[in-house]
Amino acid sequence: MRRRTSLLLCVTALAALAGPAPLAVAGVAEDGGTALPGMPDRLSQDQGCTTVKGKDTAAAPWTRGALGLDQVWHLSRGRGVTVAVVGTGVSDDPAVLAGRVRVRGSAGKDCVGRGTFQAGLVAGAAMPGQGFSGVAPEARILAVRGTGERGEPDTGRLAAGVREAAEAGADVITVASPLDGSDKRVREAMAVARAKDALVIVPAAADSVSPGVSGAPPAPVAPAQALAVLDTGPQGTRPESAPPFRHADLTAPGGALVGPGPVGDGKWTASGSSLAAAITAGTAALVRSYHPGLSAAEVRERLLAGAYPGDLPALDPYGAVSGAAGGKAPAAVAHADPVRLPGEPQTAGARSTAYLVTAAAAGTVLLVAFLAVVLPRGRGRRWQPGRLDSEGRPLG
Repeated sequence: MRRRTSLLLCVTALAALAGPAPLAVAGVAEDGGTALPGMPDRLSQDQGCTTVKGKDTAAAPWTRGALGLDQVWHLSRGRGVTVAVVGTGVSDDPAVLAGRVRVRGSAGKDCVGRGTFQAGLVAGAAMPGQGFSGVAPEARILAVRGTGERGEPDTGRLAAGVREAAEAGADVITVASPLDGSDKRVREAMAVARAKDALVIVPAAADSVSPGVSGAPPAPVAPAQALAVLDTGPQGTRPESAPPFRHADLTAPGGALVGPGPVGDGKWTASGSSLAAAITAGTAALVRSYHPGLSAAEVRERLLAGAYPGDLPALDPYGAVSGAAGGKAPAAVAHADPVRLPGEPQTAGARSTAYLVTAAAAGTVLLVAFLAVVLPRGRGRRWQPGRLDSEGRPLG
């Protein structure tokens, strides 16, 4: 009986040391996960508009834990901030966006679905029974057309979309494709955004390479005032086949993401730097909501100063909002090849919690081991002092 009791106590302590089970991850087909359809970034001429309703899932995307969203939401949820999504358009049909999308021109129709997916990453609401939520679930979305109807990239249209979004009062602007800082139209649009105090966040690389194209050139360098964001996956790396880039200021989750589609409430999965830019735009909304007195330039610096240091700093929403990381923003790094980070991004709060849990559990293990030895011996002697033999060794 004593042995069974001791064993049970030890097993309980070891279970505590292991910590709680991780959140289920959506978008994974193995181990009972949910396989989600892939969201395109553009449509070919023979493809119809995206009308599939996605797939229902209650699982939480990996980004929710990696970004520490549940922690930062105690400080800010993006209320009062408008984020413009300049791309394929945004549908407010998904419940996670209903009632919070303002549309400019034809941008209320999203034939591709990519813009709606981006908007969900920025500001999708938390709904009962599901683990998905955007980074800033109380922010508002401004939908602006920045591509052709089928998602065709167009530098002139993107530049016009940035200008239109800034003039319409957006606090943060994110776009569907990299911006060329050497293009006059882009520079003029950025000047308007600067005058209107709007922070422009752009992808540092394209989301995909056209089929049959090999040796695609790296994406152009973004304007200096914009924040260029590169995508990373759950392990903090990019695949070898990822589209190349020339310059990035920051990395953020952009691989195997989960978000809404243009029709219904089902979820999709997608990857790309434009999605990492959307995640970062949601974080900028958290910062602007919590610190309404900061300018766009100051918000940009705060995103960099609060990031995890590395060859390229990695986005940390809690660090950006709370200022916990502090220090000078790391210098941007230019690369021609995909960046490699040492591991999966984690929040400072998540690390602190892990340390506390580990220390408490280790103490529990030591206490249980001590009691497992002392209690049986004490009971066997009826709690009388132990006796020693002639050579000083304990008896019984």
